[in-house]
Amino acid sequence: MNEYNLIRNNIARSQRAYNLYKKIPNYHHALHIFNANKIVYDELNNLLASESINVDFKEGIIDYLFHLEDWFLQFSLHEKKIDNPEDEFIFSSFKYSIPFPTEFIGYLQ
Repeated sequence: MNEYNLIRNNIARSQRAYNLYKKIPNYHHALHIFNANKIVYDELNNLLASESINVDFKEGIIDYLFHLEDWFLQFSLHEKKIDNPEDEFIFSSFKYSIPFPTEFIGYLQ
């Protein structure tokens, strides 16, 4: 098992939760995404502290962190309006949000 397994597995977990969320976009499903993304965020910060990462990988980590920070901000703003876990929970990207770093995922393979 290598150091990237936790990140890969929680990205997969987040993606699976996102697929459920796309069918039924409610707070309950968004919370599954949030919980997986918290672990990914923490592990990416741990990787960023590593002295052995190359520059391209480092930039990918930073972009992914920015993307997650934007996502967490949106989540917290929506969460304040929720009364019921089944309430609709629709995200809309900020005007200048960092997109999901699909290229970065290839580095983790």
